[in-house]
Amino acid sequence: MPAEIVPIRFYVLKVIIAVLMFAAGFACLAHSSESEPKAAKKKQVLVLNSYHKGLSWTDNIIRGIESVFPAQGLDVEMDFEFMDTKRYFNPAYFEQLHKTFKLKYRKESFDVIIAADNDALEFVLRHRSELFPGTPVVFTGINHFTDKLIEGHSNITGVVEETDVRSTIEIALKLHPYAKEFVVVNDQTTTGVAMKNEVLRVMPAFQDRVQFVFYEDFDIQELKVRIRQIPYDSIILLLVVNRDKSGNFFAYEESLAVIYKEATVPIFSFWEFYLGRGIVGGMLTSGYAQGRTAAEQTLRILQGEDVGAVPIVRTSPNRYMFDYREMQRFRVRQGLLPPESIVINAPDTFYSKNKTLIWGILATIGTLSAIIFTLLMNINKRRKVEEALRISEEKYRDLYDNAPDMYHSVDRNGIIIDCNETEVRMLGYAREELIGRPITDIFTPESREMHERAFPDIKKQRTVIGLERNIIRKDGSVFPASLHVFVELDKNGTMIKTRTIMRDMTERNRVEEQLRSSREQLRNLSAHLQAVREEERRQIATEIHDELGQILTALKLDLSWLKRRLAKEKSELIPSVHTMMNLVDTTIEVVQRISSELRPGVLDYLGLFAAIEWQVEEFRKRTGIAFELSVGTEELPLDQKRATAIFRIFQETLTNVIRHSGATKVQVHAELECNTLALQIRDNGKGITDTQLASPTSFGIIGIRERVRFLGGDVKFLGVPDIGTTVIVSMPLTKEEVDRL
Repeated sequence: MPAEIVPIRFYVLKVIIAVLMFAAGFACLAHSSESEPKAAKKKQVLVLNSYHKGLSWTDNIIRGIESVFPAQGLDVEMDFEFMDTKRYFNPAYFEQLHKTFKLKYRKESFDVIIAADNDALEFVLRHRSELFPGTPVVFTGINHFTDKLIEGHSNITGVVEETDVRSTIEIALKLHPYAKEFVVVNDQTTTGVAMKNEVLRVMPAFQDRVQFVFYEDFDIQELKVRIRQIPYDSIILLLVVNRDKSGNFFAYEESLAVIYKEATVPIFSFWEFYLGRGIVGGMLTSGYAQGRTAAEQTLRILQGEDVGAVPIVRTSPNRYMFDYREMQRFRVRQGLLPPESIVINAPDTFYSKNKTLIWGILATIGTLSAIIFTLLMNINKRRKVEEALRISEEKYRDLYDNAPDMYHSVDRNGIIIDCNETEVRMLGYAREELIGRPITDIFTPESREMHERAFPDIKKQRTVIGLERNIIRKDGSVFPASLHVFVELDKNGTMIKTRTIMRDMTERNRVEEQLRSSREQLRNLSAHLQAVREEERRQIATEIHDELGQILTALKLDLSWLKRRLAKEKSELIPSVHTMMNLVDTTIEVVQRISSELRPGVLDYLGLFAAIEWQVEEFRKRTGIAFELSVGTEELPLDQKRATAIFRIFQETLTNVIRHSGATKVQVHAELECNTLALQIRDNGKGITDTQLASPTSFGIIGIRERVRFLGGDVKFLGVPDIGTTVIVSMPLTKEEVDRL
């Protein structure tokens, strides 16, 4: 007997020690996590509600949002605004809201805006670019949503609100099969009209079973009388009653209280905020669920997830919900409800009355079961561990052999000691033929020589990525491969073996070659288009200068003759002729300026350096920026197209200086150095940033780079904040241009 007791005590002691160690470790972990400093930046969220605080629907949405925030690990500050459009909805009021928010939040920025209900979303979309530019928007409670509603806007997601009219009518008829009539109680607000349309849309499906009567044009006293007169075989379908025809406003609870007090028939609806206040139930739209869903989407965005990855929830989170007290009042059996229904106000069950006792018993049973299970686990532990190890090894071998890449290991002498089935298939050998032979046997002579030189250094490193080798298959065919080598070292740093991943690069090299060819074609096309555009500009400039210039000159001569003729006659038309001559002179100057901007003649007749001097003077006159110019004394023997391209690069650089730098001084240096044209433009502006240089929308910079690259040159952009930007263009002369020096 004692021989059997000792092991049991031993195992129990082991369990107790394990539990204590787990508890101590958990406490240390909790203490460590609590002691870590919280350095996260506070997140700002604006909740813009369409309606007023105190309205059940709005309050439920806020409760749903606040059930998610504050979120663990995030410091979030929530700001709530209430537009109160149930009571105030004229254009002047909306404009005043716009002015108020513009003043209130002119210095504020938000990480996310939650727009509750249609009025808030429409307001945000209308004024977003001015009030909240670029801020992500999460909407909730949106009726009749279509993608057209947010067309043209980005960074928007949310949850759609839909009322399931059909399901509510069907369940009402199922629970009250005697009903012959639905009395639809509704107001004539925007929401009421929309809800009525939903009912009208599904009415044809029930026209053979029941009739529909609408109560919608009433004041509250008339409604009381009409409710009392409803026949016993009817059902009240309550939509919304916020305003009567006298203009009186009622909260949802107030209007339902009036109806419930006078009603002798069951009331069904579509809104959760009516539940528990007199309705039997229905397929209810939950403001709380709407708010919580929107808050969960907001949390994903605040945690760094892209808005585009947070899809719009297009199915409204509606649920079947019922009030047990009203079911009892109208003798509705709970067994007729859909299985997923939620029932409130149900009487306490045996479980709810004895929950503590039941859980205590279950906990005791669970604890005893855990002890028994632990003891059984200890008995079978070794067997299961061995089985798991065997299975793990089989899985590893399966993954190893069927991996898409080739795997092998070599020892410190470069002999293959293991390989997977993929490598066997790719090389065409049997596994036995590969294992035991030098790795260099599968390399081409060139790769073998490279590997023999590199292997001594590889053995001293832990990881070598991207070795390129040409591999010979058994049939003699060759393919390029990329090798990632992971070296296993002993405690003395001596190589034990490698674990090498070898990947066939044939397809990748083919794609890269296609990509290079495609880029070259695009560059050639771009150069051709530039040449065509320059030729068109030259032709237009020539025609403007020659044709229009000659006409204006002839017109000026005729006006001069007319002026002399009228002077002899002392005509009163002389001032008008003088004005016309001034206008012609101005027109001639404009024609000359347009012609020069299209294609400066100085570039064609005097060369690149002269054109640069002319362009600097034009920019100085136009902008008032001070220029320092230094150019070579002798003109370059450049090809006309290359000279034009360099001049356009210079023009684009000066244009960027004027548009973006805020500079007051520009230094330009251009000369020939060692058969290479060196062009340098330096300003004293705010300095270009790396972000601007890398931006895919910096088309001017992209154009400069492409032009220079096509000419076989090089361009550098050097920006220093608040010091300025320097652009350096280097372009070697062609052999023909060098010969003309």
